[in-house]
Amino acid sequence: MIRVLIPTDADFEYKKCKKMYKKYQRLVGDNQEFRDLVKNTFFYSFYDDAQLLGCIYYYTKNDKLFVNAFANRHTHEKNLLCLKKTFEWFKCDIYAETKHKTAIYCLYKCGFKKIDDCLYKLER
Repeated sequence: MIRVLIPTDADFEYKKCKKMYKKYQRLVGDNQEFRDLVKNTFFYSFYDDAQLLGCIYYYTKNDKLFVNAFANRHTHEKNLLCLKKTFEWFKCDIYAETKHKTAIYCLYKCGFKKIDDCLYKLER
């Protein structure tokens, strides 16, 4: 069963999430300090049993809602489920920016369409 935690949850594993972020930060294309990322976004961590699958975070930019994520390798199908679940929490269009081929593939599988160079949109 997949479990979702947010930073205010008592059992949120800040250090594990930070370590994973640092590992994939370059691929995610985000230059923020992890503490700022957690503080300034809608941040969710996802677990399958006790194993951290990955994290998804939403933020606003130019009055638009953007999504970004990082996750352990070899958990693609579970990550898709997690990402799709988060779409239920927002009623507006969702945007994503990426150059990473695996992320692009994931976005397409979730219904995003390319609207510009490295910019994708899920219409709601």
